[in-house]
Amino acid sequence: MDWSLILFICIIIILFPLIIIFSLWRYRTIKSLMEHQAMKRSGTVTGSFLLPVLKFPYHEQTMVVISVPGSKYRHAKTEASMTLRKPAAADLTIVKESAAIRLGKALGAADVQLGSDEFDREFRIKTTDEFFARNMLNFRLQQKLLEMKPQKPRLALEGTRLAVSVPRVIKTEEGYDQLLDLIISVVDRLSELSA
Repeated sequence: MDWSLILFICIIIILFPLIIIFSLWRYRTIKSLMEHQAMKRSGTVTGSFLLPVLKFPYHEQTMVVISVPGSKYRHAKTEASMTLRKPAAADLTIVKESAAIRLGKALGAADVQLGSDEFDREFRIKTTDEFFARNMLNFRLQQKLLEMKPQKPRLALEGTRLAVSVPRVIKTEEGYDQLLDLIISVVDRLSELSA
């Protein structure tokens, strides 16, 4: 009798159900957090059990939030997005500084500097209009991004699409509140600038 084969089969019989249970628990947690946000924001949770989608109204438009667990072939992320009524004055991308970005800056890659040492050190700003970026990123938005720096937020404004994402699955109510507060602040600031 081969004990290694029996041991292997026992491990498979125990390990496989544990992996399935853990995955289902993770998806249930994501959906539960989104349902709490839906209740707070008069929204709904749609989509499948494996990929719930939170939708809620804001300024007569729909905010969409997805949270995708990572796998071998894709990175985890939680993203809040909105399609704006009219295109922004310029495209704008803000990402958390990384070693590769710092190296690029040292080699001459340009980005917008706002004059705030901490913000300029922590984030890279790419835009098609530097004046727009300076007006857009007021002190309040800079502070909100700095508060989220451990989560490595990414803000992308391209034409009518606005998205704020973090490269992980958000697992707390406070994390969702922080992400949604940031994108709502961006929408409000865009409204102020277009008024």
